[in-house]
Amino acid sequence: MTASVPRLLFATSNAHKLREFTELCTPLGLRVLAPAAWVAEGGAALADVAETGETFLANALLKAEAAHLATGLDAVADDSGLCVDALGGAPGVQSARFAGPDASDAANRALLCERLQGVVADRRQARFQCVLVCVGPLADGAGCGRTAAGVPWRAFVGEVAGRILDAEQGDGGFGYDALFWHEGLQATFAAASAPAKHAVSHRGLAFQRLAVWLAAALQRRIQPDRPLFMRRSTAQALSRALTNDLRRGFRYADMALENALGEDPGLGPKEREAVAELHWFALRHLGLLGLADDALRARPLAAGPVPVEGLARDAGPRLAQYVMQSVDVYGKPLEQTKKAGLTSAFDALLARNLEFPLPAPVHDAQKALRTATWHMRGLPDAARLALEHGVHLDLWAALERDLGTEHATLALEYLGQRAPLAVRANRLKAPREIVRQALESAGVRGVPLAGLDDGLVCLGSGRLTALSEFRAGWFEVQDEGSQRIAASVDAQPGQTVIDWCAGAGGKTLALAAALNDQGRLLALDTHDRRLHECARRLDRAGVTCAKVRRLGPRGQAPRDLPLADRVLVDAPCTSTGALRRNPELRWHIDRAWIERFPAQQGAILSAAARHVKPGGRLVYATCSLLKAENEAVVVAFLASAPDFTLLHETRTGPASLAYLQTRPLPAVGPDGFYNAVMVRTDVPAPP
Repeated sequence: MTASVPRLLFATSNAHKLREFTELCTPLGLRVLAPAAWVAEGGAALADVAETGETFLANALLKAEAAHLATGLDAVADDSGLCVDALGGAPGVQSARFAGPDASDAANRALLCERLQGVVADRRQARFQCVLVCVGPLADGAGCGRTAAGVPWRAFVGEVAGRILDAEQGDGGFGYDALFWHEGLQATFAAASAPAKHAVSHRGLAFQRLAVWLAAALQRRIQPDRPLFMRRSTAQALSRALTNDLRRGFRYADMALENALGEDPGLGPKEREAVAELHWFALRHLGLLGLADDALRARPLAAGPVPVEGLARDAGPRLAQYVMQSVDVYGKPLEQTKKAGLTSAFDALLARNLEFPLPAPVHDAQKALRTATWHMRGLPDAARLALEHGVHLDLWAALERDLGTEHATLALEYLGQRAPLAVRANRLKAPREIVRQALESAGVRGVPLAGLDDGLVCLGSGRLTALSEFRAGWFEVQDEGSQRIAASVDAQPGQTVIDWCAGAGGKTLALAAALNDQGRLLALDTHDRRLHECARRLDRAGVTCAKVRRLGPRGQAPRDLPLADRVLVDAPCTSTGALRRNPELRWHIDRAWIERFPAQQGAILSAAARHVKPGGRLVYATCSLLKAENEAVVVAFLASAPDFTLLHETRTGPASLAYLQTRPLPAVGPDGFYNAVMVRTDVPAPP
């Protein structure tokens, strides 16, 4: 471990957990400091902490905070246990004390067997869950939680499903391992080898998620934030980009940016990065910037976010100036107060004595920003919150109604950050480790994603699509959430699989890899342009088992479409879970857009279901946060299709309140997705 890597205190007295955690940390080269080692180095013994929390997260946070406050070190603590469905989730947080305060593992297992006596095998489903919490400076940054003492924290959850046997098997592991049967291992955790268990265990998955975050945190220490590279040409390019946005009605903002950058071939990489960063900021704060522009022009200020259609067509240069006066030299938002210091990106430009034609006097623009800020703070809650989070008022109302204020706020804070770059190694051409090494040679660190054999999240920036390995089909750029949707299909070599609404083929490519290019894969869509792109990508990836087919103008399936073992419906939706990918969308998602999709989604799901074999799997997915596009569509479908049964449904990333409550780091987290996995149990009617 290098001197720049902080010590991590793992606050546990459980020798089994400590050994597992140390084994899991060893490949990273991190040193785990146990409480005994802390005492041996001259520190005071850690006091016992009463685990009075009602959740695993609450208990782990109690222990980690106490350890941090006692030692001053970044501290990690865990709480984990077994949740048995037939027992209503018990023993849960009482797992270690199930048979009494000082119960042995054997006594706990005996009591569990007694409580489950007479419960048949198919009703013995259970889940091991582990929550790791890190408290201390390492946890600081966007999205972190804070304790009552103001100390930053983050949590990392691992969960694994299985069932409880009626007799013990194996003599390894500890706790309930000898009773917990894992289908993938075809063994209990006590009978499996340590490496095999770590690969799928709740503790292993929690640690893998912790490892991704640790890598990102340590990367920030090695490569701290750099000031924006500001020149006159930077300001001019930003002005052009925002002018292009206005001309396009703030649609296809990526093209507006690229066109603006292309007009000045003299822009260097650092300048292009600065323009993109400021453009990204502007798109997420258009409501406030629009109010500032009205204030500057002495127009009445609206009682809510200014719609993008209401922005003056000549506002591009002024918006650019407001943005540069709204952020510091690192691109972070500045508090707009009467005494705002000379620390903005605009000040940095002026400090270098670089001439720039000002669309507005500096003092007047600053006053307009302050006026807009104070006006926003006095608005009714709904309008204020919509402005603070940079979304259309209708979208805020829908999110608050569906998810509640806490969830909506946390989700939009998460989606207000820059999206990470994630890739999926194409196992048909190169395993993940080889792809990771290729990225490393290009200056981009790839960190494995928990529970995904091919996924990597990238730390650092780089034009990965320009790499020869990308052109050779070794990997695809794909969000973690999309990869998890494809994995939920559970495609097996030799099967027939249909990707309904395949689009440009991101999930089609993942399905082809899962099939090992053996079987039959059909990619369907209504748009020829998307299907052409899908076919091109399949060819680059070396896929031979897939064909693209066009749906009819109203989504009708081809007459000769076969029945399939697996059908994925990645339905068109509002894209509320992917707002950080296309930030301009947040100003266009109004009531009409929100109400547009559910009926269409239901019709597509019903059409696709006709092509699922008996015993086959139907997966419905969206990148939406809204219940009307998710649970409501599935409930309505199941009511009309008694031959289908819901296996499970999942909300990923900011679609899940449980995920957001762990205070994740958005820079390495997935977009928001919903998916429901259903199975056909009856003989299907003819299509």
